Amino acid sequence: MASKKDSSPLRGAKLVKKALATATESGILASPEPMSASLAKKMVLPNGESISPALKALFLVDTAFIGIDFDDEEGEIEGMSLEDVVEEAFGEEAVAAFGEAYEMLSEDVVAFGGDLSRPACLYCGTADDDGEYPVLQLSWENGVASIGGFVPFDIWLAQELGGLEKGKSIGDVPAEYAALPKALADSNGDGRVVFGPKAGEASKDDDEDENDESDA
Repeated sequence: MASKKDSSPLRGAKLVKKALATATESGILASPEPMSASLAKKMVLPNGESISPALKALFLVDTAFIGIDFDDEEGEIEGMSLEDVVEEAFGEEAVAAFGEAYEMLSEDVVAFGGDLSRPACLYCGTADDDGEYPVLQLSWENGVASIGGFVPFDIWLAQELGGLEKGKSIGDVPAEYAALPKALADSNGDGRVVFGPKAGEASKDDDEDENDESDA
């Protein structure tokens, strides 16, 4: 009889390696750009923690697919604010619409610049028991903002690479992984896996208003 461990769904490096093989066969990774093992070993996230097993497995095969910026001399991945990610993805007019999210999700994020199913970033808050951080996915349609997902990076990446079925909506994962996004939403946010954030003042607009008042 198979053990419980044997029947558990793949996670981490094992899941990503399988997805990478699928992506290579399908042509998604037509010209991979691998990272050296020595650099991958010392690479750290903006919070100072080592990269996760899944991200390391990806980097050892390809560094270009999801478009993460990193310093190969210092071994550091570039971090930014969620507000900057929103502006890069949707433009300055969308920034204020995600106001509540900036207050709730205030840790650094790692922007993904690849050709992905929807704008997304890695949230460097609290990792799960497998050492994987949540991926935040964003939507801005007809003036309506939506954010969340909290899908562990390894599962999200496998979906993007074609190793797992992609979800139609933010936060959708295969049934065997269904409990994981909620757990990360609890540990990193207020428990909502996906939410429409309350609009708030954009900090850059505030700065401009202060400058206008001082010039008056």
